[in-house]
Amino acid sequence: MLNLKQEISKISVVSLVVLSMLCTAIPASRPVAAQDLVATDSIASGSSAFVFRESSKKPQAFLAGGGNAFVREGGGGARANRRTNAQIVSAAKKKRLAAAAARKRAMAAARTKKLKLSNDLAKAGENDLDAGRTDDAIKNFRASLKENPGNTRASAGLSEALTDQGMTLAGDTNNSAAIAPLEEAVKLDKTNSEAFAKLGAVYAANGDFPAATKNYSQAIALDKDLVGLNAPLGLAYLDSGDIGKADACLTLATRGAVETVDSKMLEGRIRLKQNRNNEALAAFDKALQLDPQNASAAYYRGQAYSRMDEPANMINSYKQALNLEPNYAPAAFDLGVAYYNAGDYQNAANSYEIVVREDPQNAQAHANLASSYRQLERYEEANAQYKLASEKIKTDALYSEWGYCLGKVNDWNGASARLLAARDLNPAAVNDSNISWAYYNQAVEQQKTSPSAAKANFELSRTFAAKAVQQDPKLDAAFLNLGSTENRLGNYSAAVSALKSALNLRSDWVVAMNQLGVGYRGMNNFSEAISILKRATDLDSNYVVGLFNLGEAYNASGDKKAARRIQDRLGKLDASLANVLGDVFKGKISIDGLTRGLGNEVPKVPKIPKVKLPY
Repeated sequence: MLNLKQEISKISVVSLVVLSMLCTAIPASRPVAAQDLVATDSIASGSSAFVFRESSKKPQAFLAGGGNAFVREGGGGARANRRTNAQIVSAAKKKRLAAAAARKRAMAAARTKKLKLSNDLAKAGENDLDAGRTDDAIKNFRASLKENPGNTRASAGLSEALTDQGMTLAGDTNNSAAIAPLEEAVKLDKTNSEAFAKLGAVYAANGDFPAATKNYSQAIALDKDLVGLNAPLGLAYLDSGDIGKADACLTLATRGAVETVDSKMLEGRIRLKQNRNNEALAAFDKALQLDPQNASAAYYRGQAYSRMDEPANMINSYKQALNLEPNYAPAAFDLGVAYYNAGDYQNAANSYEIVVREDPQNAQAHANLASSYRQLERYEEANAQYKLASEKIKTDALYSEWGYCLGKVNDWNGASARLLAARDLNPAAVNDSNISWAYYNQAVEQQKTSPSAAKANFELSRTFAAKAVQQDPKLDAAFLNLGSTENRLGNYSAAVSALKSALNLRSDWVVAMNQLGVGYRGMNNFSEAISILKRATDLDSNYVVGLFNLGEAYNASGDKKAARRIQDRLGKLDASLANVLGDVFKGKISIDGLTRGLGNEVPKVPKIPKVKLPY
């Protein structure tokens, strides 16, 4: 006669069905936070449960937590950069006019041929500079200094030319390529306020706030016309965590009751830091009034609304920022968080896809995108994102989720490797239980081709499940995994003991009830098997595997009439499976190890309690 698994494979009644169950939080006495169980089940594999470290729907954290972290504003900061550039250019024009007279006086001092050549080259550089030929000007000024290193006219001109080159390289996004020429410019001319100012902007845009504040401060000290830089200086202090100095800069920036976009942005962000959210919102509204295209103001409005617990306005503000700057990664990130926490995983994924495209080094965005794909059951894509995230994020939570997703695509070697890595990072009971889950399912797959390897992995599954229940006697998933594995190994008495413990922790858990019925059936205790399987199928009337096991138990006990009634009931839900049960009744299929292979579950999905983040 055919083994039941072989018969099922032969007639293709049921392949491998993987269904998920999300359950309510584990009791508070547990050493871990609220968490979810996901039961992995099939006609061919039996039952096992994966435990998410906290909740599979744990809320994600916003990028700046209400304005408490540095935001690379990307396109959203371009308009502010242009405003800063305008101040620098205006001051530079005044300085060049004053320098022209000094250059003429210097000509009279040239006496020797070498000095004359140096001055001629300096003059050529000045002509190039005036004509906008910056690269040619730099070459001529360098050649002039080679002839006469003390030619102050050439060093001042080279400093100006390098400043122009730095401004061009910086562009609207303040690219870090501008740093080298600007640093050389201020070394050549320590009074070059324009170069100091632009260096401040470039360093700020690239997250080096100590360098930004140093250079902004030097620029303001050198040129009173750059007083408008107090606002970006304040923002740099704010991003470096010095609220006191940022507030002092705000006072200077608003002296004379002059309101600018930059001063209102500084005011709004300081008020966010101080949790004065209504004032922050008013400041960002004013910034948007002064500059309706200011994506950064719209973004920070979203943060203010987040702190005020107004999710609809928060999402609309982030959308507004993205409408103004479609590639504005910070807004896309926080919009992704908002969508994810609202259970809108498709829009969350759409948002995070913008972030990883614009900021491919953002490991948290890759991790959040992976979680979004996991919720959408796009496991292959999730695995690719977990891999990218793992280059910088080394936590057991990430490796645990990654291991789960690898399991969902039947990469059990990869799954067990990631779950072992999670255990190395945190030897908690849940991680041992999840390793048991991986080895169990890997063994199920191996039974088709290598029974000896399957047995070895079932034993590993039992070992890790036993460790988990020793560490945490209240971890119901570990007891389920232990009981299911003992059923597979034919140790029915041990299975019954473990599964009773699981049901003591989680009453009326149909997954564990079905496995308990399998255990009792293995011990030929038909009355207990029928009782528990009947209870499971009463709790879930569409529970096809429970009905299959119940019908088989009735038949084995000699109650053929009851067995036929169950078969008829099963036929209304799954005609093919009912036919398999009929073949069991007729003796066409023998059950190897009784019903060890019939542990799949189709559980109902209970509601998950909402978790509010502490910020």
